[in-house]
Amino acid sequence: MTNIITGYVSYFKQDPARLMPRLITAWLFVSQIYLIFIPEPFNSLSFFPKNGFAAFLLFLLTAFAALCAIRNEKAINLLMISAAFTYCIAAVSEYSEMYFILGCSVIIAAVVHFSKISDIKFSVSAKTLWLTGILLILLFTAAVGTVCCLKYKNHWTPCYDFGIFAQMFRYMRETGLPMTTCERDGLLSHFAVHFSPIFYLLLPFYMLIPSPLTLLLGQCLVSASGVIPLILICGNHKLSNLSAAIFALCYTLYPAFAGGCGFYLHENNFLAPLIMWLIYFFERDKLVPILVFGFLTLAVKEDAAVYTAIVSLYFIFARKNYRCSVYLLVISITYFMAITYFLSSHGDGVMTGRYDNYIYDESGLFAVIKAALQNPLYAVQQSLNQDKIKYILQMLLPLMFMPLRPKSAERLLLLLPFILVNITTNYVYQYDIYYQYGFGSGAILIYLSVINYGDMGGERKKSLLCAALCSALVFLGTFGGRLNYLGYYGRSAEERAIIDKAIGLVPEDASVACCTFLLPNMYYIEELYQLESTENEAEYYVVDFRIESDQYSAEDFAGKEFEAVFYEEGIVGVFRKV
Repeated sequence: MTNIITGYVSYFKQDPARLMPRLITAWLFVSQIYLIFIPEPFNSLSFFPKNGFAAFLLFLLTAFAALCAIRNEKAINLLMISAAFTYCIAAVSEYSEMYFILGCSVIIAAVVHFSKISDIKFSVSAKTLWLTGILLILLFTAAVGTVCCLKYKNHWTPCYDFGIFAQMFRYMRETGLPMTTCERDGLLSHFAVHFSPIFYLLLPFYMLIPSPLTLLLGQCLVSASGVIPLILICGNHKLSNLSAAIFALCYTLYPAFAGGCGFYLHENNFLAPLIMWLIYFFERDKLVPILVFGFLTLAVKEDAAVYTAIVSLYFIFARKNYRCSVYLLVISITYFMAITYFLSSHGDGVMTGRYDNYIYDESGLFAVIKAALQNPLYAVQQSLNQDKIKYILQMLLPLMFMPLRPKSAERLLLLLPFILVNITTNYVYQYDIYYQYGFGSGAILIYLSVINYGDMGGERKKSLLCAALCSALVFLGTFGGRLNYLGYYGRSAEERAIIDKAIGLVPEDASVACCTFLLPNMYYIEELYQLESTENEAEYYVVDFRIESDQYSAEDFAGKEFEAVFYEEGIVGVFRKV
């Protein structure tokens, strides 16, 4: 025993710095145990009376002594990083405020930075890389898609926007046209609001299984499929299979993608994979695939030209890829002008109101460019507030701010979609992680991380590891709470059955005014309006009493002009107009 102790003393005497990672690991591990097993919230003073300091020190010294018995420095460094990560994960699962997540990320980054993780060699085969990519796609689709489907089955998806698309696909299946009655309170093509022919790519699958659940799972699968071109892009830049696998993990954990899918189906979901494929073929200098995926990206929405134009500009300046880039740049500008004219003359017009904080004359969106050039500090002032700073953190922290570390000035062009689409606007949903506006800019930020990572020095492995760990933290903080819906779905079976019964009493050929959270489940009704905003009279009124509203009450339907077809207090009512 004396010889063993002497050996350990000699080992640490050779390099006293070896004691520090063991002490840090012990401290983080014991702190985590206390956080998990003490029932009081860790962020309240009530936590400390039950956390005896003497006992804490005893556990700390015991854990430290046990770790000193391990002479494998690589194992100690891995344990230290794991302890920091699991401690922060446990804390974020209780308290998910974004600035707290930032603090946890700083702790993880510091631990990783001072570790010797770069000395650890770990290889991944090409087969393992692709199996990992496919598994991540399936896990994302299953996890996020299941939450979306359960919320739909439980009647908690709103008319705006899922009810619109659920009814639109029903019309597309029967007529081939993207018509709705609930989007603008009358029969209208959705393409008069947003020109999005990309939706027709989902139609064959909807024809096979004509259910809104097909759309919810399909949009998750589409979004996650961007992992495939991302892995190919990593190969273009000679990244290791391990690095490519970690970038794939960061992609599937990226909060803008999970948050966007969590707000149900939107055309924007197509942007992430399509932009990834477009960039991949740009890097391979393949003209025909570039034009194909360029047109597919433009078909997503009228503002998708921002992404194709800026990607084209980047490859003009950075890669001197004039032939392909100029073609797509001209096409993007021409397409945008044509669609803008179409929507102005035959539709609702381009939604310039989202940038009315810049529009000071009659030049429309061009006023945004003029204002930014004339007064750049005005643009800075408009682009930074507490909510936008929070959004910037949610978009950049999971990538460990690698998009902001470019080697060349040309790469700064790739930050423009993020700035133009998400930061300069005063439309609050475009800088909210729980809405659909982060798919395009998010994909480009991930690509920018890949190319910047390729040029970083020997410590780049630590940056990528921090990105993966921070991605998990931000994902848990932003989307993790929604996974609790799995338990809620089971507890609400009785309420769900009552609503299903009520909805089933409404004839399919009737005109219906329906509350927003019940409307998507009545997508099969040909003439369907949102009760909260309609000016049309309907034969049947389906009213949601689960939430209080100052727009309607049970008394509104108690008169002689209405007949109660079904009524369950506090849940739902179906009333027929006499």
